[in-house]
Amino acid sequence: MGRRAWGTVRRLPSGRYQARYPDASGKQVSAPHTFATKADGNRWLAKVQTELDSGRWIDPRAGQETLEVYAERWVDTRLVRGQPLAPRTAELYRAQLKNHISPALGSTPLRQLDASAIRGWYGKLSGPDGPGQVTAAKCYRLLRAICTTAVDDNLIARNPCSIRGAGQERSSERPMFTVAQVQALVDAVEDRWRSLILLAAWTGLRIGELSALRREDLDLTAGTVSVRSSVVDVIGQERSYGPPKSAAGRRTVAIPPHLIDDLEHHLATYAQPGAQGLVFVGPKGGPIRRNNFSARVWAPAAEAAGLPPGSHLHDLRGWGATLAARHGATTRELMHRLGHASPTAALRYQRAEQERDAALAAAMSAALKRSEGAASS
Repeated sequence: MGRRAWGTVRRLPSGRYQARYPDASGKQVSAPHTFATKADGNRWLAKVQTELDSGRWIDPRAGQETLEVYAERWVDTRLVRGQPLAPRTAELYRAQLKNHISPALGSTPLRQLDASAIRGWYGKLSGPDGPGQVTAAKCYRLLRAICTTAVDDNLIARNPCSIRGAGQERSSERPMFTVAQVQALVDAVEDRWRSLILLAAWTGLRIGELSALRREDLDLTAGTVSVRSSVVDVIGQERSYGPPKSAAGRRTVAIPPHLIDDLEHHLATYAQPGAQGLVFVGPKGGPIRRNNFSARVWAPAAEAAGLPPGSHLHDLRGWGATLAARHGATTRELMHRLGHASPTAALRYQRAEQERDAALAAAMSAALKRSEGAASS
């Protein structure tokens, strides 16, 4: 048996050589393969020792569990700013894993995941037969985050998710309603839901925030609505109320004065009693359920108002933000109104208005040229 300062190399009955080294606990670990010569085994041991000293060493026994098993544990133990994943976020991650990641990659051991496999998976997911680029981008970001943690856990040497730009969503342009369409939508819903649609459009509150509003959150004298809570509906779990998902989401938003009379009527007619009473409830007094509201209230009203197919209640939030940008709202003001910690969305709405302004200027020039041409003919 040959020996060196660290690790051992011994000749096997087959004539090949086996290299072994002590792990952190002192247990002897064999190389994952044998070597043709003793010198090859010694060179491999030297490489392992260098990686150990530099903190780049990956135990060859690590990464043997499948992606599906590791990913489920990742969702269960993931911390964001020191807190577990929100129930709704965990539900979304599990759905992405179940529907789009695990069927193709779930049975693959972590250590066998490579860039080629990831490219093949992403190519199919983002292709014409896949669920669409936005879903593909979300799933890619999730897989990349899981693999990043696997690298941190010393289960794999590097992250196999290396496709440039794959995690960037290129959403199709959402419909931009006219003021007349929004008013038609308000007129199409039952009186019980009129104020909810108005607040969604003119203040930009999310459906989860609207569902959690209580009487004490509305100050109609000052003309403000305070967002202190949000509803989380997770399949198979009881509904829960919690703080907005970010500190920026906790905010007080000014209500356009023309909504005050509608809100006063709503509070007097439909809201639960008491300061803690919910502002928006169903005909039987129960809280709003997102899916039920979309199917029973939003869909028929959107069709009656002539909104583009595929329009969502969330599109009213974008409409309100674009309208605010059109009337001169700054990036910081839009961030506050929307409850965003990042300026990305605010800049998008401002950019849309700039592009619209440029299109209007071009149309004005075109109209002038047409009038000049008519005058000269």
